[in-house]
Amino acid sequence: MIFKTIPQNGTSWHSPVLYTLEFDKREEQVAVDIYDQLHAEVLGRVMLYNVESAEIDIAPYIRSSMMKKRHLEQTTTIKESENACRIVLMVGGARSEPVQLFRSDISAIKPGIMSAVTQSGTVAQGEVVWLTAYADETIEVFVEQPSDGGVKEYVYRANSAPCEIAVPINKATKGDIITIRVVCDNNPEEFCQYRVVERDDSAVRLVWIDPIGALESYTFPQSVKRTISIKSEDVEGESGWYRRVVSSSVVRRLIMAGATQEEVDRVLAVLLSPVLYRCDGRNSMAVNLITEGVTYDDHGKLRRLEFDIKEEWKGGEL
Repeated sequence: MIFKTIPQNGTSWHSPVLYTLEFDKREEQVAVDIYDQLHAEVLGRVMLYNVESAEIDIAPYIRSSMMKKRHLEQTTTIKESENACRIVLMVGGARSEPVQLFRSDISAIKPGIMSAVTQSGTVAQGEVVWLTAYADETIEVFVEQPSDGGVKEYVYRANSAPCEIAVPINKATKGDIITIRVVCDNNPEEFCQYRVVERDDSAVRLVWIDPIGALESYTFPQSVKRTISIKSEDVEGESGWYRRVVSSSVVRRLIMAGATQEEVDRVLAVLLSPVLYRCDGRNSMAVNLITEGVTYDDHGKLRRLEFDIKEEWKGGEL
């Protein structure tokens, strides 16, 4: 058989991803496996019947797998983005050439940091800084954390895939300056610096995906609990009737005030994110965003930003 038409590298899996297949003779039944080399898994199987040639769109199979909510790995690491895949179609013993796909079309993107981070910000002990970067060959990350001693270097072979970088802030002292420098291929170095601060117990750190598919993170310095909702039902058991909790959730209002306009504009991308996580130390939890919009003042300024998020609650400390 022949893979006559295949998509280009950098194509978005939100758009049609079309392949044209031609067989030596009419086939009664053909199984086409969609294999992701980056994450070593089969994303789906397309069944064809009574065909001599066929055009198939594999994008729905990829979206079904890629858009599942995941657990964020909050250890120092560089790895291929969960929003990227390198697809090979397998039909019997035949394999197509690998094609790199991403959440957005990155065919024209230049090596470098994709996340819209600012060059200065704040971070607290135990928090994690998230970045997404792109390189054709290698990504080098240098983390300078005074209280942790010296500069730590991480090198990763990117293989033309967007990669996610997680930098946990450990052993930090209030006032420390954490510097993260990133070099993608032979491009000029990019850096961002974070001043270590103490957070209020009500602070909430969010991680989201921006419109081009890069990870972003921000800590809302203050939050207030709004509601607790519990759904239950009466169930008859051997000892009689009892109440069973079916679901329970808590809604928090996150408050952002006093930030620069640049930072506010970056955090506004939360409204467009397909997934959202609340990160507490090394734990992460998928949450739902209830807020659907924000209101500017009469001067076109957004001086205070508030988001309501809803998450599962299983009892215990809120």
